[in-house]
Amino acid sequence: MEEEIGRIRDHDLRSVWENEERDFTRWLTKNIDLLGSELGIEIEDARAEESIGDFSADIVAREMNTGETVVIENQYHKTDHDHLGKLLTYSAGKHAGFTMWLAEEFRPEHRSVLEWLNESGPNDVRFFGIRPRVVSIEGSGERGFEFEIVVEPNDWERELISDDLSETERGYREFFGLVVDAYAEHRPGWNRLKPGPRNYLTFSAGLSGVSFGWVFHQGPEFCIELYISTSEKERNEEIFEALEETRSEIESGLATALEWQRLPEKQACRIKWSMEIDSRITELTTEQRRELVEWGVESMADFQDEIEPRIATLSRG
Repeated sequence: MEEEIGRIRDHDLRSVWENEERDFTRWLTKNIDLLGSELGIEIEDARAEESIGDFSADIVAREMNTGETVVIENQYHKTDHDHLGKLLTYSAGKHAGFTMWLAEEFRPEHRSVLEWLNESGPNDVRFFGIRPRVVSIEGSGERGFEFEIVVEPNDWERELISDDLSETERGYREFFGLVVDAYAEHRPGWNRLKPGPRNYLTFSAGLSGVSFGWVFHQGPEFCIELYISTSEKERNEEIFEALEETRSEIESGLATALEWQRLPEKQACRIKWSMEIDSRITELTTEQRRELVEWGVESMADFQDEIEPRIATLSRG
């Protein structure tokens, strides 16, 4: 018997979120990780209606791995010149590294503007056109939600595959690509990241300014770590000290001693689980990389299981 396939129907955002500012923007602020996951980046510390001069940007946030500012302008219905002007004003006012325009429908001329900005605009700003969609299957009352990428930077993929990268940068990118694939397989619900040509890869620990990370340090060594870097040093030390109070429990659960680094010369604090390696990333053999990926995945899973519930308790506090 041939299985029936239903048509997908689009619905106005207003059918779920009646008001763009009061409902949709607030919902997106609380669920900003969904947008980050679609783009393969980590967006955190999202704030709605942040002032920029006499105006207010819909959402201002931060990309965790680069520290760059994210500016988001939301719009119901078709794009218009007014929202384009706001988008550029907010992006310039916040020196944004990521500028995102979310709208239900993009006029061809506005799509062209974003493409032109990506091609000829500031080299350090990435412009995205994103269509948020509410959908259902014909005959079903249930509705789903997704993001459709309409415009993305010309170099968005090139940053990940560029031949202009150094040998070391390519080594990091390729290695963390293996880590991402392995960890996503190990934890299917984990938000996959796009690895860049850097010596680290981080993701949110569930509290703004606090992240888990795989990091290569001088030594050389490969580390699993929790990096605590909110905007206030006092708050960082409070989080660090609260976790340190349960140090014996954490280390007993992991069956290893960790390095508890208050980092007095910096604003941040760090808890590190390190493994010495024989060579720099470019000199590791295929077998050594495989073993390192395996250790990184298994150790991060254990580390996350020990630390994340304690972070959640601090968040509620």
